[in-house]
This record gives sequence, C-alpha cells and structure tokens, in this order.
Amino acid sequence: MTRLRAILVSVVLLVIIIAVIIGIKAQQIGFMIDSGASFSPPPESVSVFVAQQQIWPKNMSAVGSLAAWQGLVVTAEMNGRVSGIHFESGQQVKAGDLLVEQESGNEKAQLRSATARLKLEESRLQRLLSLREAQSVSQSALDETRQQLDSAQAEVDNLNITLAKKRIVAPFGGRLGIRQVDFGQDLPEGFEIVTLQSIERLRVNFRVPQFWFNIVKPGYQVEVYTPQGEQFSGSIIATAAEIDRQSRNLHVQAQIPNTDQRLLPGMSVGLQVMLPESDNVLVIPNTAVLYAPYGDTVFVVKPGENGGPDQAFQQFVKLGRTMGDFVAVEAGLSVGQKVVSAGAFKLFNGVAVTETDSTEPERNLQPTPSDS
Repeated sequence: MTRLRAILVSVVLLVIIIAVIIGIKAQQIGFMIDSGASFSPPPESVSVFVAQQQIWPKNMSAVGSLAAWQGLVVTAEMNGRVSGIHFESGQQVKAGDLLVEQESGNEKAQLRSATARLKLEESRLQRLLSLREAQSVSQSALDETRQQLDSAQAEVDNLNITLAKKRIVAPFGGRLGIRQVDFGQDLPEGFEIVTLQSIERLRVNFRVPQFWFNIVKPGYQVEVYTPQGEQFSGSIIATAAEIDRQSRNLHVQAQIPNTDQRLLPGMSVGLQVMLPESDNVLVIPNTAVLYAPYGDTVFVVKPGENGGPDQAFQQFVKLGRTMGDFVAVEAGLSVGQKVVSAGAFKLFNGVAVTETDSTEPERNLQPTPSDS
C-alpha cells in the first residue's frame, strides 16, 4: 500500500507540473498573439515625386542609315597596265588630284603622229586659201582639204581624251577607302580601284509610315543618335515623291554636319524628328516605374487612415514615350498624385511609408552625364 500510494502521489505531482507548464506556455502564446495583432512595422523611408504636367516637343522616332554627301567607286575607264599609283589608302584628296596612271606609250606616239598630220593639213589649207583667191584651185579641192583637217583634228582630240582617261583623278574632294590595285597590274575597263567618299556632310536616309507623309516636311529639325550615345543635329532636306508599294513607307532624307569625321557612311543610327507642335503630357520619373511582363506599375502614396502614416499602394499605369529622366503616363495616374520615385523595390501593397529627407539627383529632359 505504501508503494502504491507513493506511485499515485508521483503521478499527481507530474500531472500538476505538466498542467502548470501548459498554462505558462498558453499564457506566453496568447501574449505573443496579442502583441503580433497590435504590432505595426515602422514606415519605410522612400523618395516621393508629385505627378505633373510638362510641355514636350512632339516628335517621332525612326531608324536611319548614313550615306556620304557624295560617294562613288573610282574605276578604270579603259584597259591598261598600272604605271603609277599616287595615293595611299585612307588618304584625304582634293578634286583633280591624280590617283592612278595607266601605261600610255602607244597613245602618246599616235598623238605625236596625229599632231604632225594636223599641222600639215593646216599648212595645206592656208596654201589652198591663197591659191583660191587667185582662182588657181577648185572649190572642191579646198573642201576636201578642210575635211581632212577636221579629220586630223578629231584624231588628235580622240587621243587626248584617251590619254586623259588613263590619268585617273579624283572627281571631287573626299576621303579614299582601301586601295584595290597594285603597280604593274593590268586593269580591265570598269575595274574598281578605290572608294571615294565626301563625308564632311552626311545624308541620313530613313523611312516613316505613310500616315506621316503630310506631317514630315523639309526643314524640320532632326536629332541623330549613334549606338555609342553621340548626338548630332540636322534637318530634313527632301521627301520622296511616292510611297513605297511594298512597305507603304515614305523615304525621307536629312543632312547632318560631320566636319570632325566621327561618323562614316553605312552606319545605322537612331533619330528623332522634331515636329513644330508640342504635347501636354503627364510625367513621372523613370525610376518610379516597376517594369514587368504582365504590366508596368508604380506605388502611389496615399494618406493613412485615422491620422496614421501614409501608405503605398501598387497601381498599374500605361506609359507613353520617354524623354531624358522622365516618362509620360497615358493612363493610371492624375496630376498631383504622389508616386514613390526611389525605394519602391522594398515595398508591398499597403505598407506604411515616410518621405526621406535625402535629396535626389536633379532630373532633366535632356541630361548630359559626365565621365567624372
């Protein structure tokens, strides 16, 4: 009996201890639940921007290709062996500079013979004219001599033209390409010797949809951008007189200066055509937008309930074109709404936010970043 009583007492004590532990844990869990229900995380610090209206110049984007103001491939006009090369690849030349000479010994010999014959015919004509005044020669003999003189003159002219063609010169000033001939090489007619490009000015060829054919006009300004980020200003000089039947696009041509020759023909460039009208657009910073495949969103800051801190709510927006550090909003926002411009990556829907005191970098429609 004593042993049984001891066992019962131990069991009772164990049950009491377990009950006490369960009660303590229950109180702790209840306290944690109550604390969690009443806990609110501190507001996130963010930068805020007020959506505003701005006047943007109306423009359109396109992709263009650069072409030389004047450009051609210098070719051989006649068959002949190269007897002299007077240029180097990449050289800058002026109009009339001698590039290549072809062997012309036969033509020079023929020219001397033809010149001698011409002088003989001229002397003969002078004698016959004197005799004709004395009625000592017939008119037909005089006419025949004039015809032979003209024939001799034509032969001399023909040989001079041939010799001139064998001295290949630059038709205009510009920059030469890579030399394609060597000394002593036999050149057939039409053989390509070197390219010549006048590139102090460049043409920009691009195409726009037919919708724009009455809007894009000569004289409008264009801004040309290279893939390296360089920018050049120019103007439209011409539009085609017809719409392409296959693409239904209008061919437009602009010009840009290239005095320092930083651009070369054949380069692909982006460009903006600056139209005279302006657009009144609603803008926010680019940094405020969370880009995603399912749609672009921003966090809109709204006043908190019952005097609490402001809250941020995610909202879908429809974006338009960008300019500098700003992007146009076509739908989803209105003027005066506050959006989170920095720090949106750490937010979730309904989170409390507070505006930071730190200053943001100045935003510009035409930013000019520096390397420093």
